[in-house]
Amino acid sequence: MPAENPYETVDLRIEERVAWLTLNRPEKLNALTPTTMTELRDIFTRVDDDEDVCVVVLRGAGERAFCAGMDLGWSEKLTPRERIEQGRLGEKTFAMMERLSVPVVAAVHGYAVGGGLELALAADFIIASDNAKMGLVEITLSARPPYRPKMTEDGDPDQPEFGGSAPGWGGVKRLPERIGKARAKELLFTGARIDAERALRLGLVNDVYPAEEFDKRIGELAERIAAMNRYNLRLVKELVTYGYDWIEPHPS
Repeated sequence: MPAENPYETVDLRIEERVAWLTLNRPEKLNALTPTTMTELRDIFTRVDDDEDVCVVVLRGAGERAFCAGMDLGWSEKLTPRERIEQGRLGEKTFAMMERLSVPVVAAVHGYAVGGGLELALAADFIIASDNAKMGLVEITLSARPPYRPKMTEDGDPDQPEFGGSAPGWGGVKRLPERIGKARAKELLFTGARIDAERALRLGLVNDVYPAEEFDKRIGELAERIAAMNRYNLRLVKELVTYGYDWIEPHPS
C-alpha cells in the first residue's frame, strides 16, 4: 500500500483542502472491524491537526453500500467483556469524528444500516444518493419472523439472555437530535429501512442527489466548503454545535 495511505480498511486522500475518507472493504459492504475503528481514530487525529484540511467527506467504496454496520464476524467472536468494550470503542470513535474542528459530510449511497448509519449520524450532515437505504435495524436481529433477517436465524449474538439490546454507537442519542423523538422512536421500534426520499422528508439527510450525478455533486459541495477560511469554519461549527452566542470578534 502506498506510503501516503498506510491503512488496511480505509483510504485517505487529501486534495485541494478536502480530506476524502473512504471505508474500503467493498466485498464486506464496508462493515466495521476493530482495525477500522483504530484506523479511523488515527485519521481523525491526523486531519484535525492538518491546517490544509478544511472539510472531510466520508464515503464507502464499491457500488452497494456506504457501510453495513458492525462486521458480523467481529460480533460473533466477542466475549461478554469484549461486547461491553466494543460498544465503548464505537462510541468513542464516532465522538472523535463529531468533535473534529472542520465540517464532516457523510456522502451516503446504497446501504447505511446499523452502525453504518450511526457513523453517518456523527457527521455534521448527510447527503444521500437516490439509491440509499438507511436504518437502525438492530432491533430486528432478535425479532420474530418475518422481520428477523436471515443472518441471525440461528440467534442474535448481541441479544443477552436477560435484559435488552439497543444500538450502541450513539444512534439512540443522535437520531432523535436529527429528526425528533417521535420519528426516531418509530424507526427504532420497527427497525425500518427507509429510502432516500423518506430520509429527506424526515430531515435525516440534507439533500438527495441522483446516483449518476452523485460523485460530481459531492465534489462540488466539498469544493465550496473547502474554499472557506478554515478558522471561520471551525468557529461556526463550534458556535452551532454548542449553542454559543457570538457577540463580537476577538481583537487582533
